[in-house]
Amino acid sequence: MNNIQVIIWLFPILFIFHDFEEIIFMQVWISKNKRYLCERFPALSKNLLPHFDNITTASFAFGVAEEFILISIITVISYMMNWYSLWIGLFIAFTLHLLIHCFQTLIVRKYVPAIVTSVICLPICIYIIKQIIKVSTLNTVILYSIFGFIIMVINLGIIHKGMSIFSKWLARYEHQSQ
Repeated sequence: MNNIQVIIWLFPILFIFHDFEEIIFMQVWISKNKRYLCERFPALSKNLLPHFDNITTASFAFGVAEEFILISIITVISYMMNWYSLWIGLFIAFTLHLLIHCFQTLIVRKYVPAIVTSVICLPICIYIIKQIIKVSTLNTVILYSIFGFIIMVINLGIIHKGMSIFSKWLARYEHQSQ
């Protein structure tokens, strides 16, 4: 077993460690900071906050579970096939996601759910990326990073629609008679 075959298993672990912070704090944080966000970012808040009114902790966890399953499947396939290009692209997209949380915190100027685990995970991700670059060509890394980012953006759109649908389904389920 080579170094990359061990390193790839860190992706699902880092992902779920990071997303636990988001799952735990997102709904409460948005409720607590809604007024502040509306005052500081009125246009953005007008578009984004209504979406989060329909998202519960359970439905957010549902979306995270979908991402975790996708990342885990890609990790297993990469390991079994000894083909890491797609994994590399998605991992670099994940690392970019962590950087985005850092910028969000700087822009919002207060705690944002996911900043603590982003700061913890970023040095590990940078180390992993350095190891990846040793076993892959720069063109492959760049091409699959772009591809991974596109997959991430499309999947986020799908997940957010799915979270809203799941949230409504949970509400109906909760109110069904037994």
